[in-house]
Amino acid sequence: MAAIVKGDADELGALREQWRALCRGPERDELAAAIGGWFRGDVMAAGEAVEGGVGRAAAMGRMLRGALVIQWMRERRPHRPGPYAVELRRRLTGDSSDGDDAPEEEEAPSIDPGDPLFAWRLSALAEAVAPESRAAVIDRAIAAFAAIALAPIDPGNDPGPFARLAPWMDEAQLRRAIAVSERMATADWRHQLSQARACLFVRLAALGHADEAERLLPAIADAVVRADAHGQICGHRAARGEPWAWPTGATWSDDSLVLRFFGGLTQVLGPPDRPSPPATMVRGCLERACAVEAGELRSAALQVLVDSWHAAGEAEVWFSRVREHAGGREQIEMLLLLAAARAGEPEGRAIARAALEKVTTPAGLREGLWFDELWAAREVVAPDEAARVFAAVMRRAASDPRASLLGSLHHAYDLAEFIRWVGGEDAVTACVRALDEAAALLA
Repeated sequence: MAAIVKGDADELGALREQWRALCRGPERDELAAAIGGWFRGDVMAAGEAVEGGVGRAAAMGRMLRGALVIQWMRERRPHRPGPYAVELRRRLTGDSSDGDDAPEEEEAPSIDPGDPLFAWRLSALAEAVAPESRAAVIDRAIAAFAAIALAPIDPGNDPGPFARLAPWMDEAQLRRAIAVSERMATADWRHQLSQARACLFVRLAALGHADEAERLLPAIADAVVRADAHGQICGHRAARGEPWAWPTGATWSDDSLVLRFFGGLTQVLGPPDRPSPPATMVRGCLERACAVEAGELRSAALQVLVDSWHAAGEAEVWFSRVREHAGGREQIEMLLLLAAARAGEPEGRAIARAALEKVTTPAGLREGLWFDELWAAREVVAPDEAARVFAAVMRRAASDPRASLLGSLHHAYDLAEFIRWVGGEDAVTACVRALDEAAALLA
């Protein structure tokens, strides 16, 4: 990108003098209005170039510079770039490392038998040891939990006794742990006991004892935890090719519980790294999700299914359900995910168009930047369309006091790739220069 031309430099110099005067006299609203007005006008003018494609790279930098200046000058005192701005610059320049940061070594879990949290330390140790040593550690941990079964104690940040151990237990260990959990039921373990039982019963189903696991489900006192465990048990049935059935009672009739049931199902079933759900299960879950009464909860239920099962079945089925029954941020996220996942199918482009219509509405812009999601769907989204989203985001950042551009950009993990896709390498260079110019102006 070319350096700032003389006219621009003169104007920026004058603006810097105004900024210095504003820092000396923060009450001077007319100076704040003059500086903000100039950059807001520049953002709007640059937006036309971004959308039109003429000089897009430089215009993207101008939009970013103006939006940041407007947001950074709100405190009316000299600005120093914080960690988000420093990290953003590193990412845009391709240097995401920090030479001062050395990898921290994790402290080995304490295995002092006198430690009140000895059983929990062993749970952590089981995750860290070599596979051939794990069974012995699990045995010790089961015994340690048995020793405190009637004297509840926990570190306060653990999902529950046996939760970290259950996935590695063999059947003999599992049954010993279930027996210990029965003794725990006579003491005040509260929510911890529900979590422990859920993990143990799910492991029982994974080992081929789904009928027994389902019979044990009523022992889980917490209805939310029970619904999640029920979903996982049902998922293990399907994964093993065994007959499965929809749950009865509140787990299926209560909308909030069916959401947790879906969470359990999708934790066990779902490509690419888990078994695929049966087609009848996908259809039934979709119908039940669409029947959820509350709009936000309905969107959440659909999103759980779309996130894991979007590759199963016909694209049009997913598209129609999301379009007709979802709303808000979740709807946009689902549409863009479907567009990316189904890019090679005839429906991919139509799904992308529907998403783009939502993204650039005021509501859509309030919900996020969408840069990562658009980059993921680049096979069915044109750079010109993505450029319009970039321009809309920057316009909002320059005009809406509630917008927090830098914080949002920090979580746009594919930002450099997105900018390069929309405006080329020169656009990345222009955005780096924008960060530097905004910081220098307000220093």
